[in-house]
Amino acid sequence: MFIKRYICVLITALIIVAIFVYPYFESRSYLLFDEIIADEDTVYIPIIMYHHVRNNSPGKNSITPKEFESDLKYLKKNNYNTITMTQLIDYVYNDISLPENPIIISFDDGYLNTYKNAYPLLMEYDMKIVLSIIGKVTDDFTLTISNNINTSHMNWNHLNEMINSGHVEVQNHTYNLHSTRSDRYGCAQKENEAFAIYRDVLAEDINKLQNQLMANSGVTPNTFTYPYGRFNDNTVIIIKELGFKASLSVLYGLNKITKDKECLYDLKRICRSHGVPIEKLLKDVAKTVR
Repeated sequence: MFIKRYICVLITALIIVAIFVYPYFESRSYLLFDEIIADEDTVYIPIIMYHHVRNNSPGKNSITPKEFESDLKYLKKNNYNTITMTQLIDYVYNDISLPENPIIISFDDGYLNTYKNAYPLLMEYDMKIVLSIIGKVTDDFTLTISNNINTSHMNWNHLNEMINSGHVEVQNHTYNLHSTRSDRYGCAQKENEAFAIYRDVLAEDINKLQNQLMANSGVTPNTFTYPYGRFNDNTVIIIKELGFKASLSVLYGLNKITKDKECLYDLKRICRSHGVPIEKLLKDVAKTVR
């Protein structure tokens, strides 16, 4: 009788441990990327990629404001710290330490709904994003006011307000090469295009946005974001020549950051799609380095 009672107590204790302790270790094994660091100079950085935050037409590149707020709540609750590309670059170049559990929230294209729906939540939850803008549409929507939350882009006034808040860092997504309507796919090199010609095309376009950002906002981007994720080795050579210290791709994965400056190019990102919460995205990408 005593042995049966002892076994019952032991089983009960094991069940309690399984219920309350295992989930803690299970969550930490995926969420705290510093636990999979190989050495003290290595840090794993997830970069989440967003485009639209709107209630209309959620899908692969569009989530609702409620979903975005849920992401920020999750990051706050689990002690993630949003950082900028400048902070990441400073870690590699200048050995400036990063906060615990660093993560980058990146937004592409500069849609008006980023300003209307995401920006207020960033201020509320005290988080930062890296925003890669297309210069031509920023110019166009400054000249022609449009408040269509689904299709419009922000103007220079919106952009400067966000920059001045300290919650938004702006980067270069080309001035007018974010298109598939011509014979060039984004900023990709055309087939049989000579390197010298390709370099001139990229330099003229990218430098135009660099100059526009300095003139209108007083900032000089240090990171280039490939339109549609299209690039090759020559693209990387050219953006390095233009002074960019990092680049963002649409390749999937977790970024292993060391003191090697080359690790900052072609950084991988994780697309945040409708219906796939950030918790699952982070758990899934952490598994890729185990």
